[in-house]
Amino acid sequence: MEKQSERRREAEPKVFDRELEKLWQSIDGEKKRYATLPRVLKFNDVPWTQGAQAFHKYYIGPGPQWRLKQFPLFSMAVVEQLIPPGGKSGRHRHFMEALFYIMDGEGYEVHDNVKYPWEAGDVMMVPTYCVHQHFSTGNATARLFFNIPSVFEHLGIASIEQMELHPNYEIPPGAKAIRDASGTMVGYKTTEGMEIRFGFNQDLQKVMDEKKETGLSGKAKETSYDYYIKTLKEQTEFRLNVPHVIRAKDRPWENTRMGKIKYLVHPSTPSALLVYDCFVQEIPPGGKSGKHRHASEEVHKILDGKGYDIQDGVKWEWAKEDVVAIPTNVTHQHFNADPPGF
Repeated sequence: MEKQSERRREAEPKVFDRELEKLWQSIDGEKKRYATLPRVLKFNDVPWTQGAQAFHKYYIGPGPQWRLKQFPLFSMAVVEQLIPPGGKSGRHRHFMEALFYIMDGEGYEVHDNVKYPWEAGDVMMVPTYCVHQHFSTGNATARLFFNIPSVFEHLGIASIEQMELHPNYEIPPGAKAIRDASGTMVGYKTTEGMEIRFGFNQDLQKVMDEKKETGLSGKAKETSYDYYIKTLKEQTEFRLNVPHVIRAKDRPWENTRMGKIKYLVHPSTPSALLVYDCFVQEIPPGGKSGKHRHASEEVHKILDGKGYDIQDGVKWEWAKEDVVAIPTNVTHQHFNADPPGF
């Protein structure tokens, strides 16, 4: 019998990707970079700079360009802001919530046309997508230490709408101001020809206004989809009714496993924040906190005294005004270096 030839389909060429390998390399590179960064930033080593909102110190600035630039934290921008007596910040709006600890001075907020007074020791909170501006009314410069979560950057909604610049703002050298028909500066053109524009995002404003009108209507049987409609309505009402300032004098001190703590923002306490907690801790001279670790990152502003942290067995000294980073899953404990009875 004659052997019949059989035509077989040629195997398709293999196409390889190395995306996981690239990811592993990237993570390994971040770990190496992370290991070189300090856990304490000295106040005087971080410069004051002028921005559209006010004068700032950027311990960690906004945007991916600050990722592991000078501090081993991933999840937040960490900033300090000055507002002179009788002055005000720029007026703006963003999706990101923000937590402000009032270090010095007194003043008030205007959030969506509502006034909220504050003073040193208080916590002021900006909920998502809220037009806000800070005003200093005392005789001393107001100083605000604040955090903004970076998760909004990953969601693609970290833009800022700038409605008003702070009074001392200066455009870059050589830039030309862009003004509207009334003479108000609405942006500027750089020497390279790039245009920077301020103002509302009218399309986004329309979307946000329509959300307020969303709700369930009719007598149809509720479905699983209706859960999302109800949640949207609840979240809209939450944003309008939560406190925007928490007074330090209204919160109690507690003796906890970690030491003497006053919780200003806590899951059990209503606030305008969904991402952050905030507390003040006192450690007596010669004393120490409890020792623990957690998956969440943490940042401390040293209000007074001097001491050190032990983080995963490594000692990091700090003093008044310094900022301390506690990365994820790091075992840490805080020590007051002043002698007992100081």
